[in-house]
Amino acid sequence: MKLVHGSSILKSLSGLFALALLFSISQTAKAQYLVSTKAGFINRAEGRVLIQREENAPDEQGRVSLGRASLGTQMKDGDRLITESSGRAEVLLTPGSYLRLYQNTEIRAVGTSLIAPHFELLKGSVIVEVAQLSKGSAIQIDTPNGPVTIGKEGIQRINVGANGTGVEVRQGELLLGTVDQFLAKSGTKVGKGKMVRLVGANALSQGNEPLIAKLNKDAATDDFDLWSYYRAQTLMQANSSALVRSSMRDSMAFGWFYDPFYNCYTFMPGRRLFFSPYGFPFFSRYSDYYFYFPYGYGPYGYGPRWGGGGGSQPGNEGGGGSTTPGRVIAGHDRAPINRTMAAREVRAAESSSSFGADRGVSPGGSSSSAGSASVSAPSSAVSISAPAARGESGGTSSASRPARP
Repeated sequence: MKLVHGSSILKSLSGLFALALLFSISQTAKAQYLVSTKAGFINRAEGRVLIQREENAPDEQGRVSLGRASLGTQMKDGDRLITESSGRAEVLLTPGSYLRLYQNTEIRAVGTSLIAPHFELLKGSVIVEVAQLSKGSAIQIDTPNGPVTIGKEGIQRINVGANGTGVEVRQGELLLGTVDQFLAKSGTKVGKGKMVRLVGANALSQGNEPLIAKLNKDAATDDFDLWSYYRAQTLMQANSSALVRSSMRDSMAFGWFYDPFYNCYTFMPGRRLFFSPYGFPFFSRYSDYYFYFPYGYGPYGYGPRWGGGGGSQPGNEGGGGSTTPGRVIAGHDRAPINRTMAAREVRAAESSSSFGADRGVSPGGSSSSAGSASVSAPSSAVSISAPAARGESGGTSSASRPARP
């Protein structure tokens, strides 16, 4: 009887341990998602990146208190983000949209609403990558020479200097004016492949239409263009890494998802296949990712052209030379990237009755190398409450690589 009683106790303890483990995995899964009602979340900070909080007024000598900004720092209305020499930063706007800062750049958060993010570029250069804006949403960027509003998917570069503001539309279009003018369908539109220079404090005043010129798509790119391109590629790789680690057939929740292998939040699209403005593929579920990369290699080294290269390797963001054409890096061309995946469409995967039915295979094999990473999510991100992912087993579990067909 004592032996039976001891066995019962062991079973009870085992059950409690299993429940505790499931609860722990559930909490880990929740921590991977970033649920925030505000734009201005710092997703990447390289070099010396500083933040000046709005409540920190200058002292008697005119000095202001500056703090270091890093992954997980959330900007509030009135805050300023400053990159010093060799510093760079990536700020999350709406899901799938980013504001990237070059060195010696300063921005101010005017409004951090997800519906209408509003920032002011005080000096320096930014690249805005915008995707999947909801109807009625727009992003306004104020400059010393007037505001511009982005209401469509695309890539724009804005440079503020002593001689005025230069605006380049690489993809999509923007409006020279405010969000209110955008909603009222007024103001001057600047389309893809165009550029405009704004000079003077009243550059956009009535009767003073700025000159819109054709953008030289073959102009030399600089290291900021290259960095932004590699950031876009890294986010794509983080998307695939997160899917491989989960190995779930169901769609992941739409929004931002933290991947510890790349130590950043990546984008989970609202649809099963999504191409970013740079042309990189993003997936919302593992079965679609596996459909395009059936041998488990994923997009590592994924080139924008057949036989192309120039992709960064895990742990090496943009270091070294690149054979990728300059106009692809700048974001002028995106169609060649899509051609590499045009042969196999998602519709074929949707018509399959079961996972891998078109190849007669099922998941199995050894664990992914990405799944073995043990880096924990930033503490500031963990503190943000989030619902459990649909069909998600947690980002820290090891994922199985599909068997070769």
